[in-house]
Amino acid sequence: MSQAENHPLRAFSDGLLASTGFLLAMVGAESRRRWVRSLERWELRPSHFGALMILGQVESIGQQELGNLIGIDPRNLVPVLDLLETRGLARRGTDPADRRRHAVRVTARGRQLLGKLHRSGAVAEAELLHALDPKQQAALRDLLLKLVPTVSAKD
Repeated sequence: MSQAENHPLRAFSDGLLASTGFLLAMVGAESRRRWVRSLERWELRPSHFGALMILGQVESIGQQELGNLIGIDPRNLVPVLDLLETRGLARRGTDPADRRRHAVRVTARGRQLLGKLHRSGAVAEAELLHALDPKQQAALRDLLLKLVPTVSAKD
């Protein structure tokens, strides 16, 4: 018998388990719990993770653009960047292309941590998705990517 067949909610298959939204919320909450727990090792929150992931993919980026990309109001981004800068993971400065703009870039130390965060995230993801074979995992990712524009669209 599979884990799903043994789950206590199985008796409610015509209700809760028939709701895709409920299932997404339930699995999403567990995924977030595991992800947050994996970040605690480095005393980071999801906002720090998001900022570092973006910084790891660009040479530099404006603070406002970074905040928009990770869904954080620019005022709330300041303490996130303060912590990253204090730990030597990121550096803020004036954008050489536009002296009026503040730019952020990842440091060598930040890049080292990014590698560790990627590995830790992969372990947490593998544990969560172990019931799916690699093809199913890829299909799930593809389906979720199709939903991203619907949740990141600004009203």
